[in-house]
Amino acid sequence: MTTPALEEFKQTFSEFSDKTVSVYIPRPAVETGGEKWRILRKNVIDAVESHAPKSSFILERLANFELADFRANGIALFDDGEHHRMAHLSARPVASISTDEPPFILPLLADMQSHSTHWVLAITKGKPKLFLYANGFAKDMTDRLDAPGYRSVEARRQIQDDVFFHSGSRGREAARDGQPMYHSLGSDQSEEREKTDEAFYHDVFNAVEEALPPQTQSLHVIGEEGTVGHFASIAANGRFDIVQHHAGGQDDLEAKIVDAFKDETSPETDLPAPQPVPDLETAARSGQIGTLYVPTVHALLEEMHENADEHVKLRDFPEGSDEMSDNRTAMLAIMNGADIMWYTAERHDAVAELRADMRW
Repeated sequence: MTTPALEEFKQTFSEFSDKTVSVYIPRPAVETGGEKWRILRKNVIDAVESHAPKSSFILERLANFELADFRANGIALFDDGEHHRMAHLSARPVASISTDEPPFILPLLADMQSHSTHWVLAITKGKPKLFLYANGFAKDMTDRLDAPGYRSVEARRQIQDDVFFHSGSRGREAARDGQPMYHSLGSDQSEEREKTDEAFYHDVFNAVEEALPPQTQSLHVIGEEGTVGHFASIAANGRFDIVQHHAGGQDDLEAKIVDAFKDETSPETDLPAPQPVPDLETAARSGQIGTLYVPTVHALLEEMHENADEHVKLRDFPEGSDEMSDNRTAMLAIMNGADIMWYTAERHDAVAELRADMRW
């Protein structure tokens, strides 16, 4: 039985043909004022014009796509002339292009199903920060987060108080202590503080929803216990599963985030015996596969680390390549209701290849 996420994936790509152009583009790790992105964008546009000049959707999107438009670390674009789609990836994909094939879904699917990549919000009463954690490394992604600081929300609400309730402070008395005296028709200071807190948490949560890729399912929140708990109560009815981590202070946030995940292990399952890929593709086409096991190396996602390389040249996956063969098998399996599981070949002392549990 396919998961809801896989079912949505199936619906999204079911109408695409086997003449689809698929392009993956990483966000440059070193921005240098957008120079790296301008070089990469030009190379991608040149490659699309060379390999698939009729892919107007991809060409138009790239022509107007700026560095600030990346929600996370990469984008994927798909176009078969009639159907098109753009998606954001949390991880950095290997820059690539494929044509005259079914949609190249493996990188996007791996990103969506990842158990080792997490978005983390560091929440304080100051300025919240956003991080992406993967493989023992936490990367500051706060530039994606258009969230207010607490003081700006507080100032905004004080202006509203002046308009609706009028400050009770007058003349020398107001100047003496510098504190507003709320009108009797309004609230006392503790209630006003609570309202400001809620307004702040709502604004931050809305900013996080806007910043993260739509397929993001969970949000980890780290900070003081009371602050994290209050934010979690506000965000409880949103689209994320909220996971709380309690760690005080704003110093060494990256280290605290890494420490929060130090005991995390990726789920692993026993692998079935290997089958030749042509047999698997035939089995996938007939609906015989119940679960397809894909090695993580086939995801073509980069591991996150401090010295990430730049990729300004696209890999071209021609028809008949191993990558396209694996992708066709995965597409057929998903369309016929199979589950997809990812495994690390090294942990199993196994060859990195497709495996499957069969329905019959």
